Amino acid sequence: PWFNYRATEYLSDNGWHAFFNWFDRMSWYPLGRPVGTTIYPGLQLTSVVIHRVLAAMGGGWELTLNEVCCLMPAWGGAAATFFLALITHEATGSRTAAAISALIMAIIPAHIMRSMGGGYDNECIAMTAMLMTFYFWVRSLRNERSWWIGVIAGLAYGYMVAAWGGFTFVLNMISLHACVCVAVDFFRNTYSSQLYRSYTLFFIIGTFLATRVPPVGLTPFKSLEQLSAVFAFVVFQILHFAQKELNRKNISVRSVKGTLIRLKYALIALVLVGSVVALLYPTGWFGPLSSRVRGLFVKHTVTGNPLVDSVAEHQPANSEAYWRYLHYACYGWAAGAIMPLFPRRVHGVYFLVVYSIVAYYFCQKMSRLILLAAPIACTNTGAFFGLLIDWMWDQYYYSDADDALEQAPADEKIWNKVPRLTKNSYARTRQFRQAIVIAIIAGAYLQLPPYITEFVKHSEQMAHAFSNPQIVFKANVGNKPIIVKDYLDAYHWLRDKTPQDARIMAWWDYGYQITGIGNRTSIADGNTWNHEHIATVGKCLTSPVKEAHSLIRHLADYVLIWAGGGGDDLAKSPHMARIGNSVYRDICPEDDPLCSHFGFMGSYDNPTPSMKRSLLYSLSQVSTNPKVTLDEKLFKMIYHSQYGLIRIFKVMNVSQESKDWVADPANRICDPPGSWMCKGQYPPAPVIQKLLKKRIDFGQLEDFNRKQKDEKYHKNYMKKMTKDRE
Repeated sequence: PWFNYRATEYLSDNGWHAFFNWFDRMSWYPLGRPVGTTIYPGLQLTSVVIHRVLAAMGGGWELTLNEVCCLMPAWGGAAATFFLALITHEATGSRTAAAISALIMAIIPAHIMRSMGGGYDNECIAMTAMLMTFYFWVRSLRNERSWWIGVIAGLAYGYMVAAWGGFTFVLNMISLHACVCVAVDFFRNTYSSQLYRSYTLFFIIGTFLATRVPPVGLTPFKSLEQLSAVFAFVVFQILHFAQKELNRKNISVRSVKGTLIRLKYALIALVLVGSVVALLYPTGWFGPLSSRVRGLFVKHTVTGNPLVDSVAEHQPANSEAYWRYLHYACYGWAAGAIMPLFPRRVHGVYFLVVYSIVAYYFCQKMSRLILLAAPIACTNTGAFFGLLIDWMWDQYYYSDADDALEQAPADEKIWNKVPRLTKNSYARTRQFRQAIVIAIIAGAYLQLPPYITEFVKHSEQMAHAFSNPQIVFKANVGNKPIIVKDYLDAYHWLRDKTPQDARIMAWWDYGYQITGIGNRTSIADGNTWNHEHIATVGKCLTSPVKEAHSLIRHLADYVLIWAGGGGDDLAKSPHMARIGNSVYRDICPEDDPLCSHFGFMGSYDNPTPSMKRSLLYSLSQVSTNPKVTLDEKLFKMIYHSQYGLIRIFKVMNVSQESKDWVADPANRICDPPGSWMCKGQYPPAPVIQKLLKKRIDFGQLEDFNRKQKDEKYHKNYMKKMTKDRE
């Protein structure tokens, strides 16, 4: 949230053009970050638009930008709940099911965790954008006259791309659903021109808008994880032109002649597409699957990228996670599988079936994606209870179904279709069904209230837990409750007690907070866009003290360390070593890419030799462990938080020459010359340049376009990681 709010302030204060030409020099020092080309701007744009609209309305509607940003998650959560209700109604045709699914979605923990006030993250509007896209896509398939709604689906998808990097899930979901519908139509011996029009409009408009989002650019035509949509688009064109010939010759879809005609057009398309691929492939046009996406198809922590492997949210979901975030909706999700038995709107039901399968698979791979499972769990639960309630209602009250039955021709009446079933016997079965309804109501009255109460209480407890600040929390010391503000106080100390041009080195997890709260320059922030630079931070922290100082004095004025146990920097140290070693291969032995030698033999008091020599261990243990000393001519502790969770050290003998060199605009590389895109450079200090010469730019194992590969390292890493997890 800290970077997002800072970026929103910048957009509000400086305007659209300045925002998209913003090169942030307070992060990723000394390189800086071209925010305009690396940010998904949907959240910032939405917040500023709402802020200005409210200000223009006047009459007490005005809110500060900070208030708007705090409320955005709640507003986004409410909007997402509304679109979920529309999706449920579109698939089931039941208003009851829509209402129940919305009630569940409004409080389910998996949705609340990204929609509580103050949780100003991209996901808080991304869920709204995703469900909006899904709704308009399914709505465009309702009947032959609704294909034009594919235009709105494309526009909604464009907003989704601007909002969140998870847009590839939405794109592939719609592409997969479209292909499933084509397959079903084939087995039904039909062809849907409506489906062709809807998808074509969605793809053309959505892809055009996606290419306008700076971090995306032309990746819809280059990235393997997005090419499935292009493939589906080509398939639809093949089917469309083939169908024209089938219609002219009056040939059925499933006939042998029809299949041959489709194969003819497919062969033509294959030649054309193959020619384009053959021309582009040698140029390095096509990119590999990203490590995060690759992690969805391999076992957690074996993606090949130690930076991705280090993120806890990437671990697979277990039964405890499902219960924690979905609770009883887990069972409702499964119970909703009855929907295909009530195919009121076939395409909508197929969409929910595909969504269920895909969401469940991805949740099994990455716990963070339970966020995406919340909508389908709520929809299926609402559909199960909603359709059941509608059926019970119909047994006692004359329904539209009864009216349609009475008006149907004699040969279509159910009692004329079923042997030995008469109109009177059908009425008698209704009496039996009414008895079943009474039994269901009695059972629900006796059994359901405790479960509903438990679900509501669990959701409320989780909401309170999610709403707690991340850097201020409650704890108990000697059965006495206290408020721990170590992290907040430390960032405020940086803001108030250090020079404005101070540079803070810390592990990349804390960079957003250093710039957002401390208002100081960070060496790396919470974004992962520059693997090599994060590895450089890892190299500095895991090196022996003197070697680390010789590097850090050219890059930072202070070093901030999380200490005190739990998830502190020592707990994260194996990941620091692995990430650093993926670029600088002298941190760990060649046969130990997991850096198992960099750690502890039992407790923090018994470190391995390499850990004991490291700067990280010395900074974390000095003054608390009598065995650890620190040369104050190199690093001097100048801040220790109240409960020991944060330590800040001043880097002694900082190279002012290097600092001035980096600050000089003449030493930046502008691309093109004279533009705003002016990347900083590492200082020319010999020790820094010697380090950079050792650097091996990191590339994924599946990155087939890299000219310089280190397959031996990658294969050894994968082998060791896989063995370690077995």
